[in-house]
Amino acid sequence: MNVAVRLPAHLKADCSACAALCCVIPPFDALQGFGFDKPAETPCQHLCADHRCGIHEALIPRGFEGCVAFDCLGAGQRLTALAVERFGSADWRARPDVARWLFAAYPRMREAQEWLARLTLAATVAGSDELKALATELAAQAPQWPGWSAAEHAGWQARVAAALAPLARE
Repeated sequence: MNVAVRLPAHLKADCSACAALCCVIPPFDALQGFGFDKPAETPCQHLCADHRCGIHEALIPRGFEGCVAFDCLGAGQRLTALAVERFGSADWRARPDVARWLFAAYPRMREAQEWLARLTLAATVAGSDELKALATELAAQAPQWPGWSAAEHAGWQARVAAALAPLARE
């Protein structure tokens, strides 16, 4: 059986609705296709003031295959929108309070968005109402993801792993 499955729009990166979080928050490693090493929470040297890439049209020839391959699965725009709701701005350059919040929240948001993508794809492929319900429940928690306690995070991590484990055995 060959089933074409695509992620819904809210699980795809939309760089036009993001404050370039993937160009600032995670570290870059030249050996992984990022052109140069960059420490975490440091803007890429090619990032423009408008949060756009200055070499976007030439990423591969310039050695940035990792940027082309990276997908935040919608975490960047979701977190940017939450920052605007919470602070009235997602301007991490001008607002240290926003920067601290975004930088702390991004890894958790990215991971939760990945769980949501996995659950959504698995529910579609397996035709599972249980996985769909868990994905819906997780998605409803999205505004709380940045503030999850370690226990809440671990609890969801365990729930997602347990829900997907049976599919790994098939």
